[in-house]
Amino acid sequence: MTVNRRHVAAAARGGGIVFGGQLFAWGARFVLAVVLARLLGASNYGLYTVTLAVAAVVSALAVFGLDAAMIRYVSIYMARNDAARLRGTLQLGFTVPLALGSLVGIGLVLLSDVIAGDLIGDARLAPLLRIAGLLVPAMVLNSILSAMLQGLRRFGSSVLAEQFLQPTSRMVLLIGFALVGMSPTFAMVAMLVSTVVVSIVMLYALRAHMQLGPSVVRPTGEILRFTLPVYFSNIVQTFSGNLQTLLLGALTTVAKAGVFAIANQIQLVGSLFHSAIVRSSMPLFAELHDTGDRARLEHLYQTTSKWTFSLNMPFFLVSIAFPEALMSLFGSDFTDGAAALVILAWGAIVKAGTGTSGAMLDMTGHTAVKLLNSSVSVALAIALSLLLIPRFGVEGAAIAAVASVAAVNVLRVVEVARLEKVGPYNASYRKPLIAGVAAYAAAMLVAHGLAGGLAMVISAPLGIGALLAVYVGMLYVLGVDDDDRFVLGRAANRFRRRRGEPGTRAQHDPGRP
Repeated sequence: MTVNRRHVAAAARGGGIVFGGQLFAWGARFVLAVVLARLLGASNYGLYTVTLAVAAVVSALAVFGLDAAMIRYVSIYMARNDAARLRGTLQLGFTVPLALGSLVGIGLVLLSDVIAGDLIGDARLAPLLRIAGLLVPAMVLNSILSAMLQGLRRFGSSVLAEQFLQPTSRMVLLIGFALVGMSPTFAMVAMLVSTVVVSIVMLYALRAHMQLGPSVVRPTGEILRFTLPVYFSNIVQTFSGNLQTLLLGALTTVAKAGVFAIANQIQLVGSLFHSAIVRSSMPLFAELHDTGDRARLEHLYQTTSKWTFSLNMPFFLVSIAFPEALMSLFGSDFTDGAAALVILAWGAIVKAGTGTSGAMLDMTGHTAVKLLNSSVSVALAIALSLLLIPRFGVEGAAIAAVASVAAVNVLRVVEVARLEKVGPYNASYRKPLIAGVAAYAAAMLVAHGLAGGLAMVISAPLGIGALLAVYVGMLYVLGVDDDDRFVLGRAANRFRRRRGEPGTRAQHDPGRP
């Protein structure tokens, strides 16, 4: 079957931009996490991460689900060349969350003593929560502005602000604070200032689209009908994503919450591929669904799902093969989290293995189903967390997190199959599985066999190098699919053109205009 690969190329191009930025941001944040963990210790780092978890939950209340609405409707109205509705959508998406964000931020400041003392049981959190109250409006604004830029497919502007400028400015501030003595308060101030800077930059990128034109149509009713289920679902998802950190702080100690946060930080590197591909695919899913082009919709769904799984596999393998070595980077206070890291890695690979099904549900308008999924996930997470955290601590929190993530992602695959009659899987999925088994075996042989007598600081890097080399080599031996060859060819031609070398289109795309 002849398939137009324009959307595949767009997803790859957008995903590459987003991933490049996210990889840089993750690297910067990883370095910051190492520095902060070593300077603050597990207890103070736990105070910092619990405060950020509270800010994330509170900011979800104010976003009002309009982030997903901006991606969907901005993309649709741009494709339709409906400038009046595009302007109206942007204005609605900007004013409502900003007002709500300011209100809930003020509420967090006023209730900081109650939340710190009565709910979490650590009065040291109160001054940090007051800073978080100032942070919340900026976090809300960033979420909305990023979604708008994503809907407009201006990935470069969003990535530059969020993934490069934010961690870089934060790092500069923290270096300055470290010279006078690091504390959780200084860490929160750095987060606040860097987030405000990002908001200003993204507003500048959107200034032309936010201006009033000759006509403005605000599709308020349509957007609200889409948004309300997303809103409640996002609240549930955000709460679920921060649930273990909050409960560890409340039921055990903030030090254990800090250890859990570090394990989460490490395994997030594999999620960067998934997140990048999802972000670049969402507006394309919305456009193809709006035009009724089901063949291309299914093709894009399967291709992007295979990419998320293939690209996440080596990071999953590194996490389960060398957890102690990874956790030891943050200091001796954090090595007890190695088992939790392995458990969380399984959750990440399950999420990657179910592909872009969550984005498909959102962008095809099935927001009520998304709310149902989130409710099931958080109910399971709460029940398991309350059952397992008091008994097993950090490992119990990891099990609860993985179970809830696995449940909601498997549900998504089934629901997309029933509602849209498409599935994410095809025969190409067997290649990363075979390559992964071979790579893991090679890593174990090198690290525990050939280099088994060497110190972990030497054997672990050797094993990781062998794992990555064998994984890439096996994928090459097993063969590159047509879509991958097409995307790689376009990337190679783009690179040659930038270097001033002659290049031709790597592969004729019969459906491309």
